[in-house]
Amino acid sequence: MALLDKLNKLAKNIEDKTGDAIELSKHSATITSSEHGFNSDIKKIGEFYYDFFINGGQVEPNILPVLQSAKAHQEAIAEAKSEIERINAENAAEREAAKAERAAAREAAKAEKEAARLAETENAEEAVVDEELAAETPVPLDETGTPEYAEGEPEADAENTAVVAEANICPSCGAAVDPGTKFCGDCGYKMEV
Repeated sequence: MALLDKLNKLAKNIEDKTGDAIELSKHSATITSSEHGFNSDIKKIGEFYYDFFINGGQVEPNILPVLQSAKAHQEAIAEAKSEIERINAENAAEREAAKAERAAAREAAKAEKEAARLAETENAEEAVVDEELAAETPVPLDETGTPEYAEGEPEADAENTAVVAEANICPSCGAAVDPGTKFCGDCGYKMEV
């Protein structure tokens, strides 16, 4: 029986401590809630007086330094925000200028490449026309079989007398392509062999 009395006494002690802990928690929650409400109300009162002061209202002289300090903080915040916006605008303008500069450089390089390609195509076409004319106009031979040249024509040498194979022209880009080549070296077009 002594054991049951001890257990009963221990259970009663735990129950009392638990009840006290629950009651303390309730009071702590009430304190926290009330402090939050108090701080919120004080903040609203402060905002009211600050707005009253900003709009030209007369306030108590002992609170005036605090309101002036708050006003100085608000002005510093506004100035800092303005400075941040200015810096961001300058950075954005610099990024846009650099982007436009890169785009202009790309376009200039593209135009330069296109001009070089057109010049190469024109040179290739002129070379093909010259070769076609040379192939169409045979050099007359004398009685011994030696080519006869008109006055002012260069004398025959291996380069001038060799018959140059007619070059093909790529139908896609107009570049000269050697006979027997399967693909254009400039644009990759598949040539007909």
